Amino acid sequence: MTLINTRTELINALTEAAELEHGLLCQYVFAAVTMRQTADEGITWPQAELLRGWKRTLLEVARQEMAHLGTVHNLLTAVGGAPHFMRVNFPQAARHFPADAPFVLEPFGEPTLRRFMRFEEPTFPVKRPAVPEPAPDPITYTHVGALYHDIEAGFTALDDGTLFIGPVAHQDDNAWSRGLHISPVHDLRSAQKAIGFIVKEGEGAPGHLSGSHYQRFVDAHAALGAATAADPTFVPGRPVARNPLTRNHPDAPEGGHVITDERTRAVAQLFSVSYETTLMMLSQFYSFGPETPVQREELRQATREIMSTVIRPLGEVLTQLPMGPQYPTLTAGPAFELYGDIHVSTHAENAWYVISERLGQHAAAGLALAAEPNAHPRLRLCAENLARLGINLARAAASGFSSPSPALTRKAVAVRPNSDALTHADALTHADALTHPPRAATARYGSAALEPDR
Repeated sequence: MTLINTRTELINALTEAAELEHGLLCQYVFAAVTMRQTADEGITWPQAELLRGWKRTLLEVARQEMAHLGTVHNLLTAVGGAPHFMRVNFPQAARHFPADAPFVLEPFGEPTLRRFMRFEEPTFPVKRPAVPEPAPDPITYTHVGALYHDIEAGFTALDDGTLFIGPVAHQDDNAWSRGLHISPVHDLRSAQKAIGFIVKEGEGAPGHLSGSHYQRFVDAHAALGAATAADPTFVPGRPVARNPLTRNHPDAPEGGHVITDERTRAVAQLFSVSYETTLMMLSQFYSFGPETPVQREELRQATREIMSTVIRPLGEVLTQLPMGPQYPTLTAGPAFELYGDIHVSTHAENAWYVISERLGQHAAAGLALAAEPNAHPRLRLCAENLARLGINLARAAASGFSSPSPALTRKAVAVRPNSDALTHADALTHADALTHPPRAATARYGSAALEPDR
C-alpha cells in the first residue's frame, strides 16, 4: 500500500489512478471488438446471442471506466492537480501496474476474463503508521481497489481546510451517456462519495457484489465455461493477434506483433491517431478554458460521437483485416498506440484549431483508404464522421471566441453550405465539405455505426 500524507503524494496517486483506468478501459474495448458475431464465423446462433451479451457487458464496463477516469480528473482538479491522459503503450508486464496481471491486448476468451477478474478483485484496506519523509512514497498496490482505498485515506488525512483549492466551476458533472456518469468533487464528503462509487462499481462492497465489474466478469467467466463444456469446439474470439502494433515502442519493451500488411497497418494507424485526437479533445474539455457553454457542449458531443462512430467501428474493422504474411492465420486489432505525448496548447483557440485540423487530416486519410479496391465499407463512414466532427468544431470555435484568429475564421468560412459530396481534398481543407447537419444526425448512429461489422 501507499501512505499518502502530502499533496504531492495524493496527486501522484491520482495520476496513477488515471493511467490505470485508461489502461483498463482500452483492454475492455479491445476484448469486446474481437468477439465473433455471426454464424458464418463458426458459431451457432445461441452462441452468438451469448457473445452479444458479453460484448454489451464489456462495452458498458468500459464506459463506466471512462466515467471513473473523468471522476479521477475531478479529484485531481479539486486538490490542485491537472487532468492526465497519458499512459505507456501496450503490452506491459505485471510489474508496471502492480496488479499482478499484465496489461496486454488480447482477444476475448477465458484467460482474458480471468485477468479482468483479477483487476477488479475485491480487497480490503490495510492501515499503516504514518512516517513522514521528505520524498514522496512510491505508489504500491496489488488491486485496483487498494489504490483507491489509499487515495481515500490520503484525502481524509490531508483535509485540514486547505486541501480543496480547485475552483468548483472546473468540475465535470455531466451524464455523458448511459453508464457514463461523472461525480463532482469540492470537499471531503464529495471526494469520499466519488471514490466510494468508483470502488463499489468496480469491485463491489462486502456482501454487495451484484452489478460490480468484478461480479459481471465472474458471471461471464462462468457462462463461458458452461458454453465451452457444452461445445468444446466453441471459440468465442476472432483469431486476433495479441498486442497488434504498427511499430515497436520504447516504452513497451515486452514487444508485440507488428502488422506487416500495408493496408491493414494504415487502418491501424488511422485508428491510433484518431484515438490520440480523442484524448486531445478530452484534455481540452477538462482544461476548462475560456470556451463558452455552447462550445463546451459541442466539444463534449464531438468527443462522445468520435468514440461511438469512429473508434469503435474502426476497432471492429481491424479485427477482420489480415496481420500480414508472417501471421497468415491472424487478424489485426486496435492497438491504442500513442505515438507521442498528448499535448494541447494552453491557448484555447490554437488547441481548437489543431484538433479540428487533425480531424480533417484523419478524414482525408480515411477517404483514401476507403477508395482502395475491396476496402471495408465502414471506412468511408468513419472518414465522413471524422470530417463532420472537424467541421462542427471549426464552426463552434470561430463563432464562440470573442476575437477568433484569422486562421480559425478562414477554416470556418471554408465550410460552405449546400454541398453534397465529400472528397479527399475536401476533408483535408474542410472546403466544400458536407453541410452541418442537425445534432441528431451529426454522428451516424443507428444501423450505420452499430450494425454487425460484416
